[in-house]
Amino acid sequence: MNVAIPELSQFSLEHLGQTPAVENPNAEVSFKVDIAPGRVTRRVVVGILDQSRKRGIAVAIYPATGEVCDLSNGGGVIGYLAKAPLTPGAPIPCDLTLYRFGQNFVCSVRIQGEIFLYPAFSLSGTAKMTAFVGQEGAADGDKLSWSHLRLDVISQPVAA
Repeated sequence: MNVAIPELSQFSLEHLGQTPAVENPNAEVSFKVDIAPGRVTRRVVVGILDQSRKRGIAVAIYPATGEVCDLSNGGGVIGYLAKAPLTPGAPIPCDLTLYRFGQNFVCSVRIQGEIFLYPAFSLSGTAKMTAFVGQEGAADGDKLSWSHLRLDVISQPVAA
């Protein structure tokens, strides 16, 4: 069993897109992607972070156990996927959503249809968010497969 709590720095990241500046105090930022890990013994990561890489959502998934970890707040394990171990090459639907209320961002993490609690954060001013995927220890040039990318910013007020 993989017991070490992962850190974002141990992952090879592939940037998939950046949002325009999120200026509206009632905006919603949504990042949806299906990732397909090639090995069950290699963690994968999916996230959307600001330019400092300190605010936003970054979660690691360990396919062998279904472990889901928070990488941007040092929170460690936030839960386990019910259907683990995951099948190598099978897509894992990931949906990360940030709801902005003034300077506060409330986070929603949904992986394989399961919802995980994720810490909210505060960010003043405008922010550009960068969406990414990756995997740990991918120095051999082995890239993570992904599909069905959607990165949206809705500037209209969201329902509370």
